[in-house]
Amino acid sequence: MDGLNKHEVEYRIQNNMVNNENIRNSRSLKSIVLSNLLTLFNLIHVILFVLVLTTGSWANTTFVLAILFNIGISIFQEIKAKKIIDNLTIASVNNVCVIRDGEKIDIKPDEIVMDDLLYLKQGDSLLVDAMVVKSDNLEVDESVITGESDAIIKKKNDKLISGSIIVSGFAYAKVISINRDTYANNLIKEASSQVDNSSYLKKSINTILKVVTFLIIPVGVMLFVTQFVYSDQSYTESILSSVAGVIGMIPEGLVLLTSISLTVGVIKMASKKVIVQKLNGIELLACVDVLCLDKTGTITDGSMDVVDIVKVDKDKDINKIVSNMIRETVNATDIALSKYFGSNNDLIVKRSIPFSSSRKYSLVEFDNGKIYALGALEYLTDCEINEFSELNKHIDAGYRIITLVDCNDEFSRASNKIVAFIILKDNVRDNAKETLEYFKSQNVKIKIISGDNPQTVSNILKQLEIDGYDKYISGKDIPDNYNDLLKIVNDYVIFGRVTPYQKQAIIKALKESNTVGMIGDGVNDILALKEADCGIALASGISAARSVSEVVLTESDFAVLPSIVNEGRRVVNNIERVASMYLIKTVYSFLISILCIVLSYEYPFFPVQLSLISAICVGLPSFFLALEPNYNKVKKGFIIKVLVHLF
Repeated sequence: MDGLNKHEVEYRIQNNMVNNENIRNSRSLKSIVLSNLLTLFNLIHVILFVLVLTTGSWANTTFVLAILFNIGISIFQEIKAKKIIDNLTIASVNNVCVIRDGEKIDIKPDEIVMDDLLYLKQGDSLLVDAMVVKSDNLEVDESVITGESDAIIKKKNDKLISGSIIVSGFAYAKVISINRDTYANNLIKEASSQVDNSSYLKKSINTILKVVTFLIIPVGVMLFVTQFVYSDQSYTESILSSVAGVIGMIPEGLVLLTSISLTVGVIKMASKKVIVQKLNGIELLACVDVLCLDKTGTITDGSMDVVDIVKVDKDKDINKIVSNMIRETVNATDIALSKYFGSNNDLIVKRSIPFSSSRKYSLVEFDNGKIYALGALEYLTDCEINEFSELNKHIDAGYRIITLVDCNDEFSRASNKIVAFIILKDNVRDNAKETLEYFKSQNVKIKIISGDNPQTVSNILKQLEIDGYDKYISGKDIPDNYNDLLKIVNDYVIFGRVTPYQKQAIIKALKESNTVGMIGDGVNDILALKEADCGIALASGISAARSVSEVVLTESDFAVLPSIVNEGRRVVNNIERVASMYLIKTVYSFLISILCIVLSYEYPFFPVQLSLISAICVGLPSFFLALEPNYNKVKKGFIIKVLVHLF
């Protein structure tokens, strides 16, 4: 247990086996800038700009302003997303205690080397992956990674994963993974990888631009030949006429209007305490037809309350017993009990055993010789919960039931006597039912994907009277084969005890036939948030979850979702409506160009004139139309609906 010596540490430092890698999972600035500059759409405008410059007419180059503005918005948004991803972290950064040359020393996290021997105690957060060498009643909370709410007992040779927290006990553990190789950083790496989440509007508008680009190149060339050869125009006049014809056929204002409309939507969302980190986040929400939630933090607020006491031994003073047992509030159950019974020191505690996920109970021995235990009935006695008919109404309501027992002289399941049942309920958010009912009315399916027990989640939905509360499946029963998962994923409402990778697979399977939104707040959610069409993070969660999401709810209240869904619908529906105005200009310019080619007429406009016409006759009216309220549900088929408006 002496740990590494000075020479072993120096060897690892020299061979770059130190936890100091500056991890970056995003694209470089150069790559972002080039990807937004080097497009066919931009190349056409550069060529047109150069051609106009050869005529010496600067006034006719105003058409490039819209393109430059749009490029600027795109680059700014990607650089903003890059900074967010680069700052992804999971575990809080504090000094770490290691054993070196037989002595305990505190070092910075970036000074940890491979094979270092860590000394871990209650409250410590794992920054690297490690293997337990020696432990004493070590319990670890891995909920931030796995979503499991219970603490897990760790023994010798068990693996400790980065991001987890020591709940109780202490341990010596050997470092086995650092930097990119840790479990937490592998999750971040996958979450930060580029996923094609191209927006509904962007895909549709890009399709229109591709068709237009395919047409304008040959038409533009023929128009120049006609103007210069057959219409007896000078070079300058021919160039300006041809460029005007091409510019008129490009709906560049549509691209700009989309960006502006989304930006206005972002500003409106900010006033509702919602941060839209990516412009397409609003419109993606408008198209969502499946919304996936976790239980804690969305449907419930993470707290509990005592709602009833069922006394069995009426001679016992339950308030006095429980209030003296609860001296420290370390979890939601303790807080609820303390709130209801209070906390007293009337009795002197001789011995206490804290609650453990393996024991499922806590125990206190007072100096008067009395021993009491509080926890799960089946772990305290030989009885079953269904033997007590008076508890049926609480079981049906989905409440949690903990049992207080008198252990007499020593703990024994056979002789422990039941004193009382304490009934607790998870506190459901006041607006949870109303919000879920809204999505039901909008034909948006709700799926609960949680690390908690599926039965617990089912009970919560039962309290809310939500359809499908009995359709649940546990992670161990979810098929590993993706094709098998596809067959069953739409049959269940609740997915419980799932791993981060199972969450990701479920989202991926749902995306096969739906537009999927995902709400999450923990590391166990980040792969699913990234995989979803629209990731929605709670501000109360960790930064890693917020960083990979399109939308962040700063007040951690998903009741605001209906308003941002409506905002997305307003943007998409109005852009669909005004897009036809830009395509009218495109069709009009195309027909004039064809007519001039066929009849060898002079093209009647110059670029500056068309820019003015586009701005006044199309740009300004469409801008105001795009801001009108329009909350109808968005349906796919953008191009078809635009063409219907056009003709």
